[in-house]
Amino acid sequence: MASTIIRKGILHFNFTGPVVVDLSCFATAFELTPSTEEIDIGTFCAPSAVEQGRTTYSALVAFLWEPALYTALQAHIGELMTFAFAPNYLINTEYIKFDSKYASQPWGRFEIGQRVEVELPLAVLTVPTWITGTPIP
Repeated sequence: MASTIIRKGILHFNFTGPVVVDLSCFATAFELTPSTEEIDIGTFCAPSAVEQGRTTYSALVAFLWEPALYTALQAHIGELMTFAFAPNYLINTEYIKFDSKYASQPWGRFEIGQRVEVELPLAVLTVPTWITGTPIP
């Protein structure tokens, strides 16, 4: 039996108001990367001792650029939002959620006759949480 790969997801930017911007049709990838700092607590007894410190996150969304993407994002630059991403569009009750904002529009290298992929870096302002059982906002 062949396996099925689902390449669609749900991607919502939820602004105050409430205003929900659905970017599912533009998104091609989402990357959430944790980075945990190491704190050097070495002493003469254990000179290489380290302890884990604070974990921060970086997030990046890749889109296929088109004018409608520009229109959807332009009005909300610098606004606080709740980011919500469900990797499987058939299950809207399992998703990643965190507070975020973005500082500029995603632009890329445009070549004649091509659909360009662009990236939008997001500020991750709260710890990302995996939500189950509650529908995506």
